[in-house]
Amino acid sequence: MGRNRIRLSLMGAGLCLLVTSSMFFGSRCSFADAKHPAKGSLEFGAPENPLKGKTGNLGPFKTIFADIAETIIPTVVSVIPTKIDTVIYGNNPFGQLFGDPFSGESPFDFFFGNPQDNRKKRRAPQGMEKREYREQGLGCGVIVSKNGYILTNYHVVFGASEIAVKLHDGRQFRGEVVGSDSLSDVAVLKIKEHVDGLPVAYLGNSDNLRAGDWALAVGNPFSLTSTVTAGIISALNRTVEGPQKYQNFIQTDAAINPGNSGGALVDIDGEVIGINTLIYSSSGGYMGIGFAIPINMARQIMEELIYRGEVVRGWIGVSIQDIDQATREALNLGVREGVLVGEVYRNQPADKAGIKRGDVILSINGQSVTSGNYLRNSVAVLEPGSRVPITIFRDAKELQLQITIGTRNEGAITGMAGGSSRGQPNEATTRVVGQLGLTLSNPTPELRERYALGDSVTGVVVTAVDPKFDEVANLLKEGDVIAEVKVRDRESVPVRDIDQFVKATGSLKEGDAVMFLVVRGDNSFYVAYNAGR
Repeated sequence: MGRNRIRLSLMGAGLCLLVTSSMFFGSRCSFADAKHPAKGSLEFGAPENPLKGKTGNLGPFKTIFADIAETIIPTVVSVIPTKIDTVIYGNNPFGQLFGDPFSGESPFDFFFGNPQDNRKKRRAPQGMEKREYREQGLGCGVIVSKNGYILTNYHVVFGASEIAVKLHDGRQFRGEVVGSDSLSDVAVLKIKEHVDGLPVAYLGNSDNLRAGDWALAVGNPFSLTSTVTAGIISALNRTVEGPQKYQNFIQTDAAINPGNSGGALVDIDGEVIGINTLIYSSSGGYMGIGFAIPINMARQIMEELIYRGEVVRGWIGVSIQDIDQATREALNLGVREGVLVGEVYRNQPADKAGIKRGDVILSINGQSVTSGNYLRNSVAVLEPGSRVPITIFRDAKELQLQITIGTRNEGAITGMAGGSSRGQPNEATTRVVGQLGLTLSNPTPELRERYALGDSVTGVVVTAVDPKFDEVANLLKEGDVIAEVKVRDRESVPVRDIDQFVKATGSLKEGDAVMFLVVRGDNSFYVAYNAGR
């Protein structure tokens, strides 16, 4: 009985309802002979707040989130994209040949009747039905002008046949896409109807952000409109996809879930600092890591789409890669920051400026280059045709060059891959280079066929990698071609055969850093590691 009493007190009315429905159908949930206390005879809750007066030093911070929410929520709209598919069904498969069997006409009329009448019937067959299938999504957008321009994500509106925009006050309008940019996942909408005086979000300056700053996310997670979540900025300058995208994400732990895309990320002053875009999740829901496009990047793209109708990006014509410690040692870079040039495309701005493969770009237009992503984004915002200074590191020296910025053209870029000439092959031989963990061969016709190597590719072919060398196994694989070798304090040396490779690496001792230019498919890049590891 004692255990039963405990269970009753813990489960309360839920269990009570279960018992009464099975034993006392139709009666109320109450205990036998229980007396109700007189109304007002009991006191509920503690007589005094034990924390009264102890939270006064919070001052305005006590209401700051509520104040921000009150201001920003009306500027964030629901974006409702609809995809429409039209399908035509034929309920009578014989209708095109014989017409409608329930029309009273003989099917033999098709063969023996008036040909003109038959053709007319075939043009308008009976039993055909057209149906529309509508698939509706939900995202967000931020109002950026009083007359109805809205900033959102490309992936929110991509493929939509219709777009509805619903305001916080319940009004709903038709929206149209002014422009979109898949490389940055930014899109701009415009309300079709005449509107004016809409609430407009204040756009802040995302360049001033620091990890640890307060952040609030506003949007429609799981269709729960006008939801506000709070957190901090967890990190800056994040990239989460391939190098073909333009990314510089703000990472936040303010809860972002499906439906938040296109909504506002705001700071403690209520200024929009980002457009919520992605989440990191293994379940599809919140896991503490969300990403937003910095508002400075989103605004620049938005203005290009509105004023130009397209996004025009700068381009210098190189493929680049970040520098690890082994590469730093091989190049004798010291503490310098920069990115390594893996390929220079012919007749493009970098080639015309005198930049070579193996150079390290230290700065451009007076801005220090800290990563490949930073250089990519910095070049993208430079005006095509402008001439800017660029600093490179080559053969232990810093060089100052001038480069004229070109225009990025996706189609042309695709055709440039593998554009550098690499000479002709030599005769075959194979050698194991033990201290580097590699088995190498000159490119024979058989190897070219096996690894799909073009005739222009020269160097030595990696035919095996010693798995005991952890660094090498993570960097190189069978079928790679080593085209150049760079040893610390020496110039980069092209290698066309095994003998040249052995000569270039013969002085290496265990622990020495070495860097290779590797050709893999249509791409070339540098790898560096320490001999004997």
